[in-house]
Amino acid sequence: MATIICYDREGKAQSFASEEIGFRPAVYGIFIENDQVFLLKHPETNLFYPPGEVLVEDKPPTQVVRQQFRKLTGLVLQLGPLIFVEDQYVVDDEGEAWQLSLLYYALERPIITMAPTMAEVDDYEQPEWIPLDSLQREQMQFGYEAIQAARLYLKL
Repeated sequence: MATIICYDREGKAQSFASEEIGFRPAVYGIFIENDQVFLLKHPETNLFYPPGEVLVEDKPPTQVVRQQFRKLTGLVLQLGPLIFVEDQYVVDDEGEAWQLSLLYYALERPIITMAPTMAEVDDYEQPEWIPLDSLQREQMQFGYEAIQAARLYLKL
């Protein structure tokens, strides 16, 4: 029986039999503007991560990521290309192990925009604009490689 190492939110490793691991796709967006990236900060770990979520049935990933950003910023952003894909093996808060296939899309402000309205966000999510030049891998819960891929796409 093969075992796979999965990691919880704090980075603690746990072994699981491969048969015990479920699968879920997830989608996240990378929104870079004025040499800053829009990220959320996890209140328990104080680490940054891109906005997005694990997908549920019958919701297209592109729709989910745009809804997330609209909720957080009040803007309806233009969806760019799929810029990065990665698999992660994680343990959720209930102790269940998952293989997550994370899809990262580039997002851009539309040419014509209305004034943004910062929507109310959950206490769990603390949105911030982080300068790209000061962002370090150690500050990220996940998504650092996707941000680097977005920088290449935008030629930054």
